[in-house]
Amino acid sequence: MTPTKELKSTAFVLGAGAGGIGCVYSLVRNGINTVVADINPDFGGTMVFGGVDGWEPGVSLDGLHKILADELCKMPNGGHVTEVVPNCNLFSPDNGWNWDNHSFSKYPWGLCMPTGRTYEETLGRCTSIRGENGTMKRFQFDGRLMPKAVHNVLAPYEKHLTTLFGYAFSDCEVKDGRLVSVTVSNKSESVKIYADYFVDCSGDIVLARAAGCEYAFGCEGKEAYNEPCARDASDNVNAVSYVFRVTPKEQRGVDEIPCEYEISDIEKWKSERMKKTVTFMCKYPNGDLSLNMLPTMEGKEYFALGERADLIGKARVYAYWQYLQAEKGLDIYRLSEIYSAGIRESYRLVGRYVLTETDVRAGKPQGIQNARVAAIADHALDVHGEGGMCRELEFPYEIPLECCMAKEYGNLFVACRGASFSHIASASTRLSRTMMSLGESVGKHICGMHNS
Repeated sequence: MTPTKELKSTAFVLGAGAGGIGCVYSLVRNGINTVVADINPDFGGTMVFGGVDGWEPGVSLDGLHKILADELCKMPNGGHVTEVVPNCNLFSPDNGWNWDNHSFSKYPWGLCMPTGRTYEETLGRCTSIRGENGTMKRFQFDGRLMPKAVHNVLAPYEKHLTTLFGYAFSDCEVKDGRLVSVTVSNKSESVKIYADYFVDCSGDIVLARAAGCEYAFGCEGKEAYNEPCARDASDNVNAVSYVFRVTPKEQRGVDEIPCEYEISDIEKWKSERMKKTVTFMCKYPNGDLSLNMLPTMEGKEYFALGERADLIGKARVYAYWQYLQAEKGLDIYRLSEIYSAGIRESYRLVGRYVLTETDVRAGKPQGIQNARVAAIADHALDVHGEGGMCRELEFPYEIPLECCMAKEYGNLFVACRGASFSHIASASTRLSRTMMSLGESVGKHICGMHNS
């Protein structure tokens, strides 16, 4: 490896997913020189490389998400609004919004198809906005076009932006109670970035953990925050899904499984779990389908498996896809792509304020009142896998900016799924548009600090 290069900037952002994109946008449009680094080859994070290329119904602050939606809709097959199909969808009023009323044997999926609805109609999920019988509406986009949309939006401010794609976090330096620098590396070089402000948007908060910030992993017990749904403390985290994409084909037939995915581990899963798995399916603008297995594996299983997790996860996708093709009539499609693991939850900062289930369920019936709100949300408390639940909310709730602030440093912030949330609260906060708002708000806060 070549000697370490050095860069100096006002702000450094680690991670270019939804939170990182929002943060970078706020910073550079306000003239703040910013370096962003990500292990992936471009902007997008889980939205692009994890295949989570649809925004779930949910209230949000005005901001970048609307600009990106407009950009995507200008592109051929870039994006459109979809709506749940009654009867064959888990979240249908016909089922009383109850999984127990859904026929998994008949419909091992929830189906979401194009509709004439507007983007604004996707901006609300809770019953006070959607209504008791309103259907779920989401914005489905082609993730392959998201990086282009982001670059289009950032183009006017490019003189303030340096991108380091394909670089992973290596190290950080702390001096006199402040974060001083971060080093990122690829196969050929290391780059040491000195900055005044640092934002960890890495998902697994690798920077905050390396800097010695307090963090949590797994379920807190009842004694931690006195949450109504808390159970015994454990290492359970929200389950992991491998999203995959299928494309229409001319001749029917079942896809073959590549030999490397024909592993012995898969037989037990096929007999015990496969036919209990349900998949959320959504149609892309070009006619392909996005399939999100709910779930592919338990969260704690994924982290315990380490490097083997990806092999097992993708083997399960192939086995499950063959089942859908052979027994559920989906052999008119071929599997075209399996994305990286969709991780809903891992390490979480214990910051200046920890958002809890009590905060989420209380909501704000009178509207948003906190001047330091970083984001608003209303997604269900949605835990997949062991200890699972899906509890819809009545009102939106606020996420305070303090959830993004490390206790240990005044110049380190977190704007990703690993911000300061309890295990249960994170089951609601983790959505892309919410993370984008967190990033935007942190960026605005840094601008205010820098200019004061």
